[in-house]
Amino acid sequence: MRSLNRIFSEFSGLYAITPTYLRGEPLIDAVKESVSSGIKIIQYRFDQRLEEEEKLKTATKLLEVCDTGEAIFIINNDYNLANELGAGLHIGQDIRNTAFIKDLDQIRLIGLSCKDDHLQQSRKDHALFSYFSFGPVFESKTKKSLKGTIDINLISKKMNAGKINVAIGGIDSNNISEIKKNGFDMAAICEGIYNDPKKISKNIKKLNDIWNEN
Repeated sequence: MRSLNRIFSEFSGLYAITPTYLRGEPLIDAVKESVSSGIKIIQYRFDQRLEEEEKLKTATKLLEVCDTGEAIFIINNDYNLANELGAGLHIGQDIRNTAFIKDLDQIRLIGLSCKDDHLQQSRKDHALFSYFSFGPVFESKTKKSLKGTIDINLISKKMNAGKINVAIGGIDSNNISEIKKNGFDMAAICEGIYNDPKKISKNIKKLNDIWNEN
C-alpha cells in the first residue's frame, strides 16, 4: 500500500464529501471549485444504483482534478474502484475481516467509520487505518443513523488523541466551532459545502475562517 499517512496528517480542517445527488459535469465542476477554494481532501460518495461505467468515468475525472490541485481523493466503500485508480478508500466498521486488502496494493490510504464506537481504534487491524470518523455529530440529511446523533462530548474524551479523528454529520458554519473545540482534527462536510452550487467557494471560506479562529 502506498501510504499517504504522513501527508494526510499534515492536513486539518475541512474534509469535503460529495452529495449523491450531484452527478456528471455538475459534480466535476463542484469538485474543481472545492479544490480551487482550498479543500485538500475529497471523498466521492455516490448513489449505490449508479452504473459501473459512469462511476468509473466520474471517479477518473475527479481523481485528475484532485491530483492537479494536490488534494487527496478518497472513494466511499468501493475498494475495487479505489484500487484500480490508486485512490484512498473509506469503509464502515461492519467490515471486520480486512485480510483481502493486503492484495489491493494500489489503495493509498484507508479511513474507517466508527459511528460512536471509540473501541474501533484499538481493533486488531487498527494500524491499517489512516483516520477514524465519528458521527453523526449533528442531525444530518446525508449521514443517517438509527441510533441518532452521537454524544460528541463523550466521544471526544474517549477517542485516541494520538490518531487522526474526524467528525461527520450535519456540520455547517453554525456548529463547526464545536468540532474544533472538542479536539477533532477534521470536520467531514457534505451539505454544509454543497447545499447551494452557487455558494461552494463562499461556504468553504466561511467554514475555514471559523475553523481557523478557534
